[in-house]
Amino acid sequence: MSGSSMTQSLVRAIRVAGLKHAARTAVAVILTESVVTWLGLPQGYWAVITVVIVMQANIGGSIKAGWARLAGTAVGAASGAVAHLLGGDSLVSLGLAVMLTLSVCTLVRQLRNSMRVAGITVVIVLLAGHGDESAPVIALTRFSEIAVGIIMALVVSTTLWPSRASRAISRGMAKILEDISSLFVLVVEGQLAERYPETRAFALKDSIVRTLARCRDLCQEADLEDRGDGSTKRSMILFRSERLFEGVLSMDHIAAETAGPGLHRHLPEELTTLKTAVATVLTSLAASLRDTAALPELPPLETAVRAAREKLSTMRQDRAPAAYALSEVLGFYSFMYGMLACAAEALEITGRLALMEKK
Repeated sequence: MSGSSMTQSLVRAIRVAGLKHAARTAVAVILTESVVTWLGLPQGYWAVITVVIVMQANIGGSIKAGWARLAGTAVGAASGAVAHLLGGDSLVSLGLAVMLTLSVCTLVRQLRNSMRVAGITVVIVLLAGHGDESAPVIALTRFSEIAVGIIMALVVSTTLWPSRASRAISRGMAKILEDISSLFVLVVEGQLAERYPETRAFALKDSIVRTLARCRDLCQEADLEDRGDGSTKRSMILFRSERLFEGVLSMDHIAAETAGPGLHRHLPEELTTLKTAVATVLTSLAASLRDTAALPELPPLETAVRAAREKLSTMRQDRAPAAYALSEVLGFYSFMYGMLACAAEALEITGRLALMEKK
């Protein structure tokens, strides 16, 4: 598949996913409004607002957002009720309640994402005037409204066109491996041609950084859906992909600084063969993540690595580096070790995935 076709397919997938998410949210809003009307909740619109906030593009994201909102509401509602019982609705009581609530959320790691919701809930419980209702009743009502909204959001997320973060992260990691493969090839070819492709390299690096950041978030959401072997596999691939990217970045830095002929002219065939072998394994890994295709064959890459190492050994025995400046020698060997490190990471990812498949 060409780059333009791949981009068009990705755009279409994003549009379809966006329309499905909009439809899911609309259905959840209608159902939630019906439920809160049937239950007779006085401020049922809070449940409807919660649905819109909690509904995410995938199930794991909805669980994450739902937990944050439910925990924050529970802490804020309890703090507000206790503060009202002890100090009434005075300004001092309000200030102390907000300070203590936010402090608790800051100190408890699991509640840090719930800090804003907790603070808002405290203020609503202490300042909202609903006739003769007491603060504890308001707190319980607010928690019930939020809970109904979260439950409805999760029910609709898991039943109507369910989208899983684990699938999204597989596609994301496949794109990372494809982009790293493209950047690897681009840098090696630029080094051989002694012409650094700055614009294209920058675009690929930017794409990889963005996709890595998104995959880190998706990894947390996917773990909420599945904490078994899938979680171990995702963490391994993401970690190794970051290592791969670091290796290519070191090569990229050297290629950008290289000017004129250098030691790379002594082994163009070995560099080309190793470049092709690494790129083939990475693109095959991407295909296996996206389409559950077979894992790549490793003998060609292993052969290419041996050939490169043997050529480096021969160059040292022939004292080829002695004819070049120290900075050029250091840069060349750093570039070569970067290539070999990328090859090692590709071999490691494939080997680990093969072991996981056997379990």
